[in-house]
Amino acid sequence: MKALLILLLCYSCTKYANVTKESVGIQINPVEMDITHLNDIDWRVGQKKEETVSQSITFIVHMPKVKKEDLEFLTSHKGIDSWILRLIVVRGSETQDLGSLYAKFNPRKVARTSSSTGATKSVTFKVFYASAYASERFRNFKCPAFGHNKKIKEMSIRGEDQEFEINIGQAYPYNEKSHLIELTPTAFNAGHSLVGNYYLEIAPYDSKNKMIHSNFKRIPKYVSIEREESVSIRSCDGIHSEKE
Repeated sequence: MKALLILLLCYSCTKYANVTKESVGIQINPVEMDITHLNDIDWRVGQKKEETVSQSITFIVHMPKVKKEDLEFLTSHKGIDSWILRLIVVRGSETQDLGSLYAKFNPRKVARTSSSTGATKSVTFKVFYASAYASERFRNFKCPAFGHNKKIKEMSIRGEDQEFEINIGQAYPYNEKSHLIELTPTAFNAGHSLVGNYYLEIAPYDSKNKMIHSNFKRIPKYVSIEREESVSIRSCDGIHSEKE
């Protein structure tokens, strides 16, 4: 009885975004998203695994909370069946699109869904150095590919806990390749350096017709990798593992 009461209280305290239907379109507001659990993944390297560098970073993105009936309305009236997430990295004046993934409102894997909405609650993102991204084989090298020797020294989650709105209007094609989160590891290749600011952008998505129904909206929180240092791996001098 006590467990049921706690469950009911948690459900009643959940803050859902409202889906309002207006003459000019549909508005979802207030939308809340958060980024948590930022971690640097260590990689023991060297002929005797005597040194430690960084392999990747991971963090969790919490998805919008929308009631089941509102999600069903979006699907039946607009064909919107998913959220699409795009990962952007900004390094100084350079902006790079690292790729996108989409999460269906009714995913196949029940274990990763919310019992109240059926929608994916959160997504874990993994951002790799190029030396570890290609395959598990690359990640098993004693001497990392491409001479990788970087260790992340400073990183943080920045931005504000700020609500925002998504305005659904005219649909247009999204021609970039995007993968279903259930079927594809949420892994991205950030290149030979991970320093930069990593932003998530979201839009309502019709996965069947590959159409998005709004401009991408950048969420207020972001990940900042401020500093990395080079580590001397003397036992790997002159060794190019990727050529073996």
